[in-house]
Amino acid sequence: MTKIIKLTTVLTVLAGVVGCSSLTSDSEQTIQYQCGAAEVALNFTDAAATLHYKGSSTHLHQVVSASGARYNDGADPVTQYWGKGNEATMTWQGQELPTCVEKGTLPKHFTGRGNEPFWQVAVNPQHMTITTPDTEAIVDVSPAKVVSENPYEWRIDSATATQLVVIDTLCRDSMSGRLYPYQVDLHEDGNVYSGCGGDSEWLVQGVEWQLVKFGDHPLNTKAPTLSFLAGGQLTGFNGCNRYFGQYNLGGELAQIQLMGSTKMACPETASQLEREFSDAMQRVYQVFIDNNERLVLTTRGNRQLIFVEQQ
Repeated sequence: MTKIIKLTTVLTVLAGVVGCSSLTSDSEQTIQYQCGAAEVALNFTDAAATLHYKGSSTHLHQVVSASGARYNDGADPVTQYWGKGNEATMTWQGQELPTCVEKGTLPKHFTGRGNEPFWQVAVNPQHMTITTPDTEAIVDVSPAKVVSENPYEWRIDSATATQLVVIDTLCRDSMSGRLYPYQVDLHEDGNVYSGCGGDSEWLVQGVEWQLVKFGDHPLNTKAPTLSFLAGGQLTGFNGCNRYFGQYNLGGELAQIQLMGSTKMACPETASQLEREFSDAMQRVYQVFIDNNERLVLTTRGNRQLIFVEQQ
């Protein structure tokens, strides 16, 4: 996938007990994942793992799992990796990262949609549900096949003549302007319906965004930040205090609701930034990735908050 934002997380797995300094190449395996906006590399054996993330390292031990491969550090809050098939979940110090998908594969549950005419398709490992102006059907499907790389292109065949082609390239919705991770073409009854696919929230999750422009406010090293977490939760720094809240980017209009914050006293300039930033965040109705790979939040009243990925 052509990625807007990059964050490298490396899971280096060591054989045996703590203190082993090397591992033969025959016993290593590397899997590349995409976890929202974060890139993840996993080098592992079946024994233990060392997780390197944001400049920190945590040693993980394999734990009993009813399915998949599971490792954690036994701490509270926990850092954990749990892989199942081509997908994995990862928690860093109690914070769940977006669903991770092995590079070169599609998510197990995938949705595509398009406009004029309006159509939608929802795919799971067994079935594809199709809605077009002429069709409403559920058909059996075969596993996605890679038909080309760089970028990846997959074809999903059905029990009928219907096919879904998915290309691993960014796609902007023709009406809303929202950005999605995949371009999608549905071939059905001699018609080709083109649109976008995947989860638009995936493109903003997994990294921390730092505010670089907000009206005439001078922004220094304590500029506000924003992180979109899994499960519709968000957190960040508002210029004076840490805040938390909820978001929903799935509808025509984005919704952000701040639920609370810490209560530290700050200099008046920081307190003023806190008040105006918090008020603007509550009024956001559009979340947008621009052509310069910046996160742009637009409020009712057309104020803009512009963020870049924090390095």
